[in-house]
Amino acid sequence: MKMYIKPLIIVIILLSLISGQALAAEYADTLRVGIYYGSGAVSSLDVKSDIGIYAGIVADREFTPVALSETGSAVIEPDTVESVPAHHVLYSSHQTPDEAFASAVTLVDAGMEVFLGYVNSAYCVLGGSYKNNNDALWAAENLAVKGTPIEVSAKAVRAVDAATKKILFVTDDSSKGLGVYSKDFENPDALLKISGSAKGTYRGGFECRRLTDTAMTVTNIVPVESYLYSVVCREMSSSWNVEALKAQAVCARNFALGRINYHKQYGFDVCRTVCCQAYSTDADQSESVHTAVDETRGILLFYEDELVQAVYSSSMGAYTESVENVWGSKFPYLVSVENPYEDTENIYNGKWTKTLTASRATEIMNSKGYNIGDVIEIKVVERTPSGGVLKLMVRGTGGEKIFERESCRSIFSEVTYSQRYTVEKGGQTIKPVVYVADGSNKTSAFTLGSVSVLSGDKSVKTVSEACSVSNGKAKKQYKTTQTSGDANTYTFSGEGWGHGVGMSQYGAKGMADSGFDFEEILTHYYTGTHLELAY
Repeated sequence: MKMYIKPLIIVIILLSLISGQALAAEYADTLRVGIYYGSGAVSSLDVKSDIGIYAGIVADREFTPVALSETGSAVIEPDTVESVPAHHVLYSSHQTPDEAFASAVTLVDAGMEVFLGYVNSAYCVLGGSYKNNNDALWAAENLAVKGTPIEVSAKAVRAVDAATKKILFVTDDSSKGLGVYSKDFENPDALLKISGSAKGTYRGGFECRRLTDTAMTVTNIVPVESYLYSVVCREMSSSWNVEALKAQAVCARNFALGRINYHKQYGFDVCRTVCCQAYSTDADQSESVHTAVDETRGILLFYEDELVQAVYSSSMGAYTESVENVWGSKFPYLVSVENPYEDTENIYNGKWTKTLTASRATEIMNSKGYNIGDVIEIKVVERTPSGGVLKLMVRGTGGEKIFERESCRSIFSEVTYSQRYTVEKGGQTIKPVVYVADGSNKTSAFTLGSVSVLSGDKSVKTVSEACSVSNGKAKKQYKTTQTSGDANTYTFSGEGWGHGVGMSQYGAKGMADSGFDFEEILTHYYTGTHLELAY
């Protein structure tokens, strides 16, 4: 494996001697991954481990174990009795979990049934679970050991041993969540199994919080490199060339570390969906994915000293798109480049043709708040230099709307899989887009009928029906076709799947299969970048 080492200067060396931890902490070593949140938050979570489960508190990314379940099965749920916040008996409060545990042992030896908690910034020894203060007060005054009745807030959470049905631990503190980890929690390969729609086996541990008074937000706290095992196997086929998998691993690492606290309203960095990066259970991993992650461990992609926002999508067609033409932002490394190794013709959603009726287009416009009457025309009014749709006009009987950049793809997303497409009414002639490079190697997009070429007899001719274009590596055929259907149907024909910015995953596969290594793949798609061994 190549080594990518950032040059060090004397000042940095001196700083590292003074505060080695400060430099090492430049990048987080763990990630907070949202599993259940928002409308998908859960009322309870079943957790299992073959070797036992620790319940405790999580502060930011650090876990403090407090209570152990040797049965290896626990349920995390709101701390309620008949749907109202529970009342408990408080026996003692302490600064450390060890002090609380020692106090609990003394009470157990005296015949009391108690459990541990973290309430109001203190480790507590608690007993009982009651619906109201009167019941808790009676227990506090009449049991063998006297205590004080307390009521937890509407956001308290508890861990219950699933086998014994006894409470293991309760948290009620706004700054800390209830954490649940394997007994071997310091082992990055330790596994936990959870229930629900995202059920499966995961590395790391879980934090459960009630951000509202009802359901729980569940976050997987996992080492960065372990997280990548579960991303790369979802974002790329494990059967692909390992150099493509390595490129994907670096992209995923860059992307994740660039999104620390991105979903801070829910208390995590990245979610488990394609909104961030598709995240899988441990069962979906493979040896090739582990190899790709392990052999690129700590390697990040930079533009000068800036961590690259290494966005990517499935396929892109002939060219990638400049980020400015999709999201409006400007990054010098996210510009349009050729994509010659992507086998667009033979991949899933590489080429696509979809139809949309005028009535359905009207429904979509109305549902999104664009009340322009019945749709009577959909037309591309401006393209990017690489051929993407930059402006799309939708005209109705009561007005028109111009969509720009990414909205040209998202407005009719059920029929447009990328920003690179043509649209024609039924029964009309489709003239495909041709990409032509001028003498300065600048590429521009034209339609057949607007391209003039110099023929073999040195005469200038306009290409109107068909032509072949070669870039020196491959040849493409373009021809005029006639659409089917009536005038109330729009046909969208395009190539590529996704936003089209950054790395084409199928393009990376093609490059790897053609002998390029992951560094060459990445520096092709992200202009002017370089790799560094950052940690």
